Amino acid sequence: MAVKWLAVLTLLAEVESPPLQAYCDPGEYPYSGICCKYCPAGTHFEEYCDSPHTLGKCKSCTDGENYMDRENRLDHCLSCDECKSGFKMVKPCTTKNNTVCQCNDGYFRPQGYEECMKCKTRCPEGQVIVHNCNATTDMKCGLPNAESSTSLLMWLFIGVGFPALVLFGWNIYKWRKSSSVKEKEKEEAKAHLIPGNNEHVNSTVSQNNLPETAERSNLELSNREENSFLPSTSSISPLCEVALLNEQSNVGNDVLRSNKLVVMIKNSFEGWEDICLLIMDMVGETYWNTLMRKCGLSDNDIDKIIHDYPHINEQYHQMLKTLRDRNGTVDALNKILAGLQEMKLKGIYENLVNELKSRGIVTMVAED
Repeated sequence: MAVKWLAVLTLLAEVESPPLQAYCDPGEYPYSGICCKYCPAGTHFEEYCDSPHTLGKCKSCTDGENYMDRENRLDHCLSCDECKSGFKMVKPCTTKNNTVCQCNDGYFRPQGYEECMKCKTRCPEGQVIVHNCNATTDMKCGLPNAESSTSLLMWLFIGVGFPALVLFGWNIYKWRKSSSVKEKEKEEAKAHLIPGNNEHVNSTVSQNNLPETAERSNLELSNREENSFLPSTSSISPLCEVALLNEQSNVGNDVLRSNKLVVMIKNSFEGWEDICLLIMDMVGETYWNTLMRKCGLSDNDIDKIIHDYPHINEQYHQMLKTLRDRNGTVDALNKILAGLQEMKLKGIYENLVNELKSRGIVTMVAED
């Protein structure tokens, strides 16, 4: 009996089993040993196929309610998004695409952010608009186009300067020609008035003195040129020296006075989102978490935000938002400035204060 069962098991082992997993082409998925095609975009899966390399039963999504934007074998379509407050719809939801929302006019949302931010309305003095604000980036400012200014100056020179230069050169040429003619006439007149012997003596004397005179003239000219490059010891008057000392003294006094000034933040101000971007740009990743702890956020607060928001800029934004929601805008900004001072980040602190001063958000007042 045992020998009989052993023979049966041997025969079963030799029987080739069908593969449990089929290897399918792109756009297909395995099911029960065969390959079925994915349902197309705009539909979802309902029933499997019954023959290899065919499409099973797929059901269409409902326009305006749900969508599917890719090939799939999901058993339901995805719900359409609704535009939140502060956003407007630019494309409605279809069976193949979700709703497309963007910030209202005058606002933008950087990549990775959840909320819209107000666009700049004007550039700093001396700068011009390089790129207008759009749905994802703020308005960009920059210096006026140097190439266009150079081109304008070149055409002005060609149109006005070059003809004037030619006219000036022509007048110089005529004047020199006229002067040489007059000199020649004078020499001829002198030749008729001076006797022959005197002419010979004068000619000899002139020829003997010529090298010495020319050499002396060249030496004097060389000395004048060298002296022109040397600073004159009397070029700075006593009054200028006093003014310079006063100016240096005033600089010192300003430094002393600045040590006695304190930063005062306005009771209310607009543009918190702009200030957030400013702080994020200036502080950077190295000092960020330490600064947030100095401002009052706990490690749990920071860890939770990092876990909930994978994009680093959105993490920074949410930390500042939490700080503002707990303390208000004025106290939140006060905590940030105090944190920078405590961390001895003098350069970042001064740059931030100067930028806030230029926006009218803070003022410097004398300490009582």
